Order: sequence, then C-alpha cells, then structure tokens
Amino acid sequence: MSEKRERKAFDRRYESAHINIVVLTGSIGSGATHFRGESLWSPSIDVIAHVDETGAIVSEEGVLYWLATGEQRGTWIHDLKPLTQYVVRVRRAISDPVARKKLGLPVPNTAHHFALEQVIERDVHVPALDERMERWLQPNTISRDFGSFTLDRAFECFIGDLHRDDSAIGVSLDVDEGSVEGAETCTVALSYLTELVAALPRVEASWRAFAATKLTGLANDWQQEDDSEPAPEPITADTFARRIRLSELAINDEGLITTYFDDGEMFGGHSITFYVEPDGTMTDAHLAG
Repeated sequence: MSEKRERKAFDRRYESAHINIVVLTGSIGSGATHFRGESLWSPSIDVIAHVDETGAIVSEEGVLYWLATGEQRGTWIHDLKPLTQYVVRVRRAISDPVARKKLGLPVPNTAHHFALEQVIERDVHVPALDERMERWLQPNTISRDFGSFTLDRAFECFIGDLHRDDSAIGVSLDVDEGSVEGAETCTVALSYLTELVAALPRVEASWRAFAATKLTGLANDWQQEDDSEPAPEPITADTFARRIRLSELAINDEGLITTYFDDGEMFGGHSITFYVEPDGTMTDAHLAG
C-alpha cells in the first residue's frame, strides 16, 4: 500500500473535526508499529487522563495515535515524554462495531482514542491532572515470606522475584478484576503463586518433563544445523530437562500460568514457554523471543 493510501486509511478512522484537549501521558513512552503496509509507522502513547474540549476532567485512560515515516523514528515527530501534560489538537476515533463484528473481531472501546494532529503546548500543569499523576505514582507493594511484588499500573500487574539458592525467577501477578486504583490487589494470582511455591520442586520437575516431551525433537533438529566437529551427542529428553531453567512466570487473574524457561543454549537464546491451566494441565509448548 502506498504512503498516500495509508494516510487516507488512517484518516478514515477519525472524525474530521479538530478539538483541543490537555492530556497526561502514561508512564511508558511512545511505541510504534507499521500501520498497514511498509510505508508508514503508527506511533502511539497512552493517556492516563485528559481535559476534554469542554474543560471536563476525563479520568478514563486513552491513546494518542499518529503517522510517521521511517526517517522520523528518532523522536516520532512529537517527542512526547512519559508522565507529562500537553495541550494537543486531535480528532476523535470513529467506532465501527458493525464492521468488526462481521469480521468476528472484538469491538474495542475507542471513546478516548484520538488522532494526534499537533502539539500546541508542552509541560503544562493542570492541577486536576497533577493530582491524577500523584495517584498513578502511588506505590503499592505486597510482601510475603517468599518475596515482595510491586504494582506496575501501566501493565496492571504486580512484579517481583522468587529467590532460590542459585537464581531468581521473575514473577508477574495480574491485578484482580474490579480492583480500585490506589487499592489494587492480586488475590487470585497470589493464591496460585502461594500454592506453587509450596510445591515448586515437584511442579517444576513436571514442567521440565513436559517441555522435554514436546521440544526434544526440535532441539535435535536445531543441533543438526551445527557444523562443528566432532558432532555433538543427540539430546535426550532427560538432558533437555536438565539443561533448561525456569526464568519467569506470569499468573493471570483466572489462575492461568505462563512459564518461561531459558533454553540451555539449545535454541539460540529463545525462551521456551507454555501454559499451565488452573487445574495443572500444561499446553502449547513453543519458542518465544
């Protein structure tokens, strides 16, 4: 798709009318993906809250989107910073639920999605948005005997480590559905983690065995591409299980666990990952990263 057609496609997603609003950007800076083809990028940045065109404070989160060329990747044109207030000229997103439903796609809430046209003023300070940022930055840490976990509001999860004699396992625990900002909890995920910690050696052994069952053949395929002499011994399921190491796990608010294992130098540094259902069933072992 040509650059001109990509810009037209982008514009069709938004109203033609321009409005001026004040936004408070999120704690993560701008990111970008290709828009539709390879001509243009679509940078975006999260908005924690904003003051709308009527002067009303909108506490719901939103997003600013715009287009940029590859040559503009350095600052993505507007050089927006995290946790900063800007006066911006934008156009509101147009929701098209009928078209998305026909395609079997979920209908996102685009009520506070905007096309960014211009940054009018930088680093302004609206008292209500200053207060909103203070609440956003309020720390929230949950501590247990096996570790402490600190809330990352941008990702809606608590982050921490499980420490072992020789290593640490990174852990993320999803915030409970319905948690109130400033009093977030991760009761569901934490309960599953507590059970897991109590039986970790046994459970981890079963996880290693599952990964070995699913991926030992692939490990040997990768090894056969190694031209070094002498040729290495074939990898068995036992050696596979011994070589990998649990490095991270994520537990969502329904108890689903996503595991990440270091690859033991069998897959060029890719992570080995699979899912563990709340009942302990393991599924979908594959490489990632």
